[in-house]
Amino acid sequence: MRNSDKVARIVRMLGVGSCALAVFCARAQASHIEYGIGYDGIFTNNIYRQSTNKQREFINEPRALFSYQKHSRRIDTHLDLEAIGRQFTYGTYPNDVLFGVNSLTHIVVLPKAFSLSERDIFTQAPIDPRFVMQPTNLQNTNAFSAGPNFSWYVDPIDAFKVDLRYRNFYYQKEPSTFPTTYSTSNYRFVAETRFVHAFSRRTKASLNYVPSEVFYQNTVVNPDYRRQDVYLGLDTHFANAGITADGGRTRIEQTGDSGTLSGTLARLTVDDRLGPRSRMVLAADRSYGDAGRYALLEAPAQNLLLPVATNPSQIIGGGLYYGRMASVGYEYRRPYGTDRINAFWQHLHYLTATLSQQLEGGVFNLGYDFSDRFTDSIFGDYVRVNYLNFNADTRDFGGGMRLRYRLSPDLSVSLEGMYDRGLSTDSVLAYSEWRAIIGVSYLTNPNRMRTDPFIHYTNTVFY
Repeated sequence: MRNSDKVARIVRMLGVGSCALAVFCARAQASHIEYGIGYDGIFTNNIYRQSTNKQREFINEPRALFSYQKHSRRIDTHLDLEAIGRQFTYGTYPNDVLFGVNSLTHIVVLPKAFSLSERDIFTQAPIDPRFVMQPTNLQNTNAFSAGPNFSWYVDPIDAFKVDLRYRNFYYQKEPSTFPTTYSTSNYRFVAETRFVHAFSRRTKASLNYVPSEVFYQNTVVNPDYRRQDVYLGLDTHFANAGITADGGRTRIEQTGDSGTLSGTLARLTVDDRLGPRSRMVLAADRSYGDAGRYALLEAPAQNLLLPVATNPSQIIGGGLYYGRMASVGYEYRRPYGTDRINAFWQHLHYLTATLSQQLEGGVFNLGYDFSDRFTDSIFGDYVRVNYLNFNADTRDFGGGMRLRYRLSPDLSVSLEGMYDRGLSTDSVLAYSEWRAIIGVSYLTNPNRMRTDPFIHYTNTVFY
């Protein structure tokens, strides 16, 4: 059996295991369940997203969603399952089905002493992040993490904590610029050790040491490496706001390289709940990262904004990078929807792939509830990416409007129109596209599923 087949088999087993664990928790205690089905009919005037040879297409998309949540003193679990079928009427692409899994489980075995944690995300990401998003430029991606947590309280305000993790990042394919035998799939072992001191109920400081070992399925493009993070942390909360800050150093030793990499680790997040319905988040980050590490599992809010369209896809094909990032986001929860405005800036210097880039942009979704049945919203985004190694400058922008009418609290119909435009110094990446979407959905929680405003936002299980 080939190594790639073995990895795929392991990943499938891990995903099934996470779902089974959540189902066990559901049987053990009362739970909260949400579900829904829907259909989107999508018309596009340029399915290939090319400046020439524009081809019309009508896509039938049935959708299904199941969500389970349980919060108690001993068990905290959350599971989202989503399936989207795509049937291309004119045969421009093969019909397919996209799946999404987002699971999180935390089981307390001995309070304040021993617990178990599991995290699994299965979604889709671009194969080549530099190319236009098309159905063929899409691959399955899975991120899995599991392990025990240990705590030892010296006294009521001081504690030693150790979290041990096995993590597996799986990518179905590789960018076309690499031979198909080169894989960015990898697994790693991480030990998160820290000493925590509580100044008060709302303010804690910590001294952290996080060693990790990273092993790639194929080391031709990305060599294995050992990483060590040492930093001080501060976590404080006020009446409606919270501040989290980390500061320290990172040291990385790559296999086969006699030299070492070292750099600043600095992270800051300010989360201000301006009112019962509104929230603003400011974040800044300067640190080493790698493909999958921040995109799917570890603190994406501080490093990559979701659902900004291109952010997760920019780092899937590469390995280590040193990044400087800043973002600001605002959201307001209306009775029948959520308004969002996000802006970001990032500079990513890749060490093992020719993907170094600077990107900036923003996304917004603003609506108005005319009544308890009728809602109107407008949306748009702008993303500019400058690939430094290729002297390529790409801009993607667009916008649209969505109308939704609720026939009942759970049943609604929608009509959506949007325009998307790509401009680039590389003529292959230039395109323009109009889309119209007719949708109908039955959802026990209407806020959990909606038509995606832009087709190149592909992380299906994030809402």
